[in-house]
Formats: sequence, C-alpha cells, structure tokens
Amino acid sequence: SRLVQLFLNLVDNAVKYTPDNGKIRLSLYQQNHNAVVEIKDTGIGISSQDLPHLFDRFYRVDKSRSRQLGGSGLGLSICQWIVLAHNGRIKIESELGKGTCVAVTF
Repeated sequence: SRLVQLFLNLVDNAVKYTPDNGKIRLSLYQQNHNAVVEIKDTGIGISSQDLPHLFDRFYRVDKSRSRQLGGSGLGLSICQWIVLAHNGRIKIESELGKGTCVAVTF
C-alpha cells in the first residue's frame, strides 16, 4: 500500500505541474539488475536552488502556488521515506520551463 501511495503522489505532482498541453511519461525498465520507474513530465520544472531541498519536510518550492493546489510540503518527504523503507533510491532532475524527471530505483 505504501508503494501505491508513493507512485500516486509522484504522478499527482506531475499532473499538477504540467500544463494541459504538456506530456507525462511513465517508464519501467531494468538497469544493472534493478527495477527503475521514471515519471517524466514537460511541466514547469524546478530551479536548481530548490532541488537539494525537495525531500525536506514542509519544503515547498513556491509557497503561494503550492497552497492553491493543496500541498503541505510533506509529499516528497513521505515518498523518500517509502523508497528508503524498501531499500531503494529516488532521484529528481529538473530544469525550469522544461520539466522534471523522477527516477525511483529498487
């Protein structure tokens, strides 16, 4: 049930921050004997200054926009906890105006 929570949260973030004409791609593949799930979007992206803080509890990139969309700043922190509890890794790469890619490796 926690893995469902993990992926629902990540997909929900991609949907929230990708414009109507954007794209979201979900991928599952094997790499070095690991399963990798990627959620990649063409959304608004995240600045390089914010990337190191994304897994901090209560951290929100844009405080006003996150409140409008119902965010509390706990989602990615919980995602990281779930991934670590399953002996996995989570990595986020993003560029403002170009989108975000979240990779979860187990």
